[in-house]
Amino acid sequence: MELFNFKSLKTKYFWIAIVFIGTVGIWLPVILALALSEEIVTEEIPINLTTFYIAIYFAGCVDSIFRHIDILDNKYELKSRIFTIIILILLLIFLIISTVWLKIKGQVNVALFLSLIGSFIGLSFWWYNNKDTPTFSDKIINESNETHGNNW
Repeated sequence: MELFNFKSLKTKYFWIAIVFIGTVGIWLPVILALALSEEIVTEEIPINLTTFYIAIYFAGCVDSIFRHIDILDNKYELKSRIFTIIILILLLIFLIISTVWLKIKGQVNVALFLSLIGSFIGLSFWWYNNKDTPTFSDKIINESNETHGNNW
């Protein structure tokens, strides 16, 4: 599975930039609380996860729209994809409202579960939209091969 092929630049980018650095707002408060011997505020984790997946989710939606506008000649397929994205956005809104409402009502475990679902959907959506996109280094290699031949 390419998601765990750490020789791939895309996989490294996904795990380092998207997952590790992107979740800094989730794990850094926990590490700081542990380092300062303070209590970990577990009630804030669902909201921290929600703010993370909102960005990833919408980036995936925009990537999907742009990608499909460029590659789809069939207007029906494009309309179908946009409809799917609208459904995903409505699901995102539902997850956000539910997570915040459940957190306010003190149902932290259910809110955490919903925020984990949203994070999984957002990360999956981002990976799906970017797995076949050439990276910057791929473009440079291809351009140099075209200009200088395969021995470059």
